[in-house]
Amino acid sequence: MPVSAIELLESQLPEELTSGITGNTSREVKELPIKWLSIFRDQGTGFAGSISSRLKLVDISVVPNPDDPSLTEGKVICEIDVTPDMCNAQGVMDNGCVMYFMDECSSLGVIVLNGYLENGVFPGVSQNINTFFHSSALEGTKLRVVGTSVASDEDIGVGKCEVWDADNHRLIASGTHRTMAPSGPRE
Repeated sequence: MPVSAIELLESQLPEELTSGITGNTSREVKELPIKWLSIFRDQGTGFAGSISSRLKLVDISVVPNPDDPSLTEGKVICEIDVTPDMCNAQGVMDNGCVMYFMDECSSLGVIVLNGYLENGVFPGVSQNINTFFHSSALEGTKLRVVGTSVASDEDIGVGKCEVWDADNHRLIASGTHRTMAPSGPRE
């Protein structure tokens, strides 16, 4: 029986889920992207769960912002191989799949920064995603997806994401993602 999102967020995960992930963050911060990916995919039953379940978290770090070293960024690197269920009829990764990675992975960088800063801000709901498609990825391509925080407060979160062909060092897509706090229930 699936646990609630709150129960999942408050639980400690088995160590083997974080032991292979590199990066400079604590185990608790490394658990956050794992937990949120599970919540995003509704613990395996949500949209494109078969794809996101193959998304491998490889590095979770908090790094100095290259433009202002007094600020920090949350950074998450994921890997996945392009498989037929991610492609169109021509064997090219569908742009919808790229957008799916943009949505989830850009949010992960913001989640990591929020966890590191212990500010308790949850990821919001998507407000907009601006994306540039640079190249295409064929079936069999190994992707490296890099999600990085840009800004976060109580009302908004902004992340950026780059999808790379890892073997050919070619940028497939890049973009920014803005989220906002979800609306409360109507009375």
